[in-house]
Amino acid sequence: MFNRRTILFGIFMYLSALTAHANGFTDLNDQPFEIKGPAVVNFWATWCAPCIKELPDLEKLGQKLGAEATVYLVNFGESTKTIEGFKSKKPDLFGDHTVLLKDAKMSGLKAYGLRGVPTTVLINGSNEAVESIQGMKEWGADEVVSEIKAKILP
Repeated sequence: MFNRRTILFGIFMYLSALTAHANGFTDLNDQPFEIKGPAVVNFWATWCAPCIKELPDLEKLGQKLGAEATVYLVNFGESTKTIEGFKSKKPDLFGDHTVLLKDAKMSGLKAYGLRGVPTTVLINGSNEAVESIQGMKEWGADEVVSEIKAKILP
């Protein structure tokens, strides 16, 4: 019979059919931004210690994916002022291989069924969410990069 986990997985799969552009994400200047796959979308916050700890690994992932896919760092629910203040205090956490966005309206809750941060959503080239991963991961590890490529690249 169906248990709670099976039902939640079914709901996630239904929601994951939503395309990645169905969101309220913006750049730090509050301009609408459409995420395009293949992509890795990490939801984080400045107050979240595990989120902060994994930011350097996400930069490594971005380096290893190169032009094949984009790594988006989507701040969850905070203002541009808060994000820029945090970034100016810890510039070594951010690099050229990730794209910093914000989700001020927390639309990721509905679009991807988020339950907290950090959560990372893998999006394929058809802009479909193919997996949601809660918690930290060693994103820059070669085996993790290979798994991600297998899931999001054609």
